[in-house]
Amino acid sequence: MTEVVAEISGNHGGLLNNAVYLIEAAADAGADAVKFQCFDPERLATRRAARADVLALAGGVSLIKLYRQVHTPQVWFPVLKETAEAMGLEWFSSVFDPADVAFLETLDCPRYKISAFEMLDWDIIKAVKETGKPIVLSVRPVEGVTIMQATDYDGWHPPYGLSSHSPLRLPGPGAPMVEYHLRLEGVDTPDKSFSLTEAQLRINVQLIREMENSAL
Repeated sequence: MTEVVAEISGNHGGLLNNAVYLIEAAADAGADAVKFQCFDPERLATRRAARADVLALAGGVSLIKLYRQVHTPQVWFPVLKETAEAMGLEWFSSVFDPADVAFLETLDCPRYKISAFEMLDWDIIKAVKETGKPIVLSVRPVEGVTIMQATDYDGWHPPYGLSSHSPLRLPGPGAPMVEYHLRLEGVDTPDKSFSLTEAQLRINVQLIREMENSAL
């Protein structure tokens, strides 16, 4: 069964109550898990300052301004964890620096996501690997890097998930995971344009489950 993950990202608009509402909306829509983003704005802006691809996506907005706007404070995380667990949802987080991993380990974060922009950042990969927790890794085309699907001698083919930035995209058959950004209506955030409302997420969950049932 495809795991449906609701990405909270910065769609809380800087308010803890909104983050809690988003978790509740994810559960009501039928999601299986919620994902957060853990980073220090200044540290992340410094790490990415020379990344032309990141700067292009920022659209002329300074990275420090953007990351301060979408930041999820560490002090919120115990509340977010408690809320997710109370709603019967799995939870995990993206990390962007070894310090983020160290903090989340104090909350026994069950798994970690590494974003496509950090997919070659060994410091972060090493920090996550040393926890022994599962890793969710996003990848994207990078100049000079060829990404191949590896097949071992037992004929194992790794399944692929989908990190969607469109309400119309559904995962392929057998995908282990699909991730949708979730937003609250009336809350204006930088992620709004590629995020789903609760109603849209509910429709996608229903379509995914119907496809799975029809394949049985």
